[in-house]
Amino acid sequence: MHPAVGAVPAAIGELFPDLPRAFDFDDVSLVPRVPSTLVHRTEAVPAVEFGPLRLSVPLVGSPMPDVCGVEMCQALAQHGALGILPRFQSTDEQAKQIREVGTSSGALAAALGVTGDFHERFERIVDAGCRIVCLDTANGAHEQVARAVRWLREQSVPVFIIAGNVATAETFAWLEDLGVDAIRVGIAGGSVCETRTETGVYAPTPYSVHACAQVRRHALIVADGGIRSPADMCKLLALGADCVMVGSALAGTYEAPGRVLVVDGKKFKIMRGAASFSVQQEFAGEDPEYIEGAESIVAYKGHVADVVQRYVAGLRSSMSYMDARTLDEFRENASFIRMR
Repeated sequence: MHPAVGAVPAAIGELFPDLPRAFDFDDVSLVPRVPSTLVHRTEAVPAVEFGPLRLSVPLVGSPMPDVCGVEMCQALAQHGALGILPRFQSTDEQAKQIREVGTSSGALAAALGVTGDFHERFERIVDAGCRIVCLDTANGAHEQVARAVRWLREQSVPVFIIAGNVATAETFAWLEDLGVDAIRVGIAGGSVCETRTETGVYAPTPYSVHACAQVRRHALIVADGGIRSPADMCKLLALGADCVMVGSALAGTYEAPGRVLVVDGKKFKIMRGAASFSVQQEFAGEDPEYIEGAESIVAYKGHVADVVQRYVAGLRSSMSYMDARTLDEFRENASFIRMR
């Protein structure tokens, strides 16, 4: 495959003629092709059945230490969304947080690893009331994940299983065949994820969602990574996602656990990737051997209600453009054009 010495390098398409062409958020745009019959955007109802819950907003808070704590999960549930409590804490603390969130809010979701104290932690969080379990791994296409899913299905307490992350149709189908209920789609798209720079592994989330939607039979698609605005959420849902998972969009809010910093008179909050130095150090109690997550700050945004309202308003408006009253109609009526 290497060109001869002194030869002009061939174009990538000539070297790899069968490579698929990926696309990102800015590469495509939604366009309406039919007249809308919605009198007002409030006629659009972007609800989704998510296991034991009916979310009125197809938005899930990422199980990151600086995104989802007790206050965030309660606030998201209050506004019809879902927060997932992170696993980067002791089993006692995670079980305590589940109880603090409370079953009355409907936010019964918590993250779980697939090694170490996996069995014990599962039993503890289920005893505390958790019924949505997120197997939180960087590479969802791994035999350890398969073993974890099989073990979970053997337990007496039925749970709704979220697994991932994956970025291709093949790995999505593999998880779906295992019986996973919802699959996180997207690798290395997050703002504090350094997988792309450290490993060379990356696929734009819109491209991955579209690819997975072509083979999906029953599992929900949770688009995860790179969402910067309501427009990004709208595009992912139109491409086939059932809901989106966000981190940085929520990390700057009052309810997020991260500390508030003041820099030159402006407020910010800390946001760290799950594989960042400080998160691994706090969780494992020693310096990590490998770092695949960044540590950053995000602008302070006020209360989470304002963020959720903005995303819901944008989605409903987009649905109105597409003459869609439900998310199913939105996906059916949506039309895209290439921007570049």
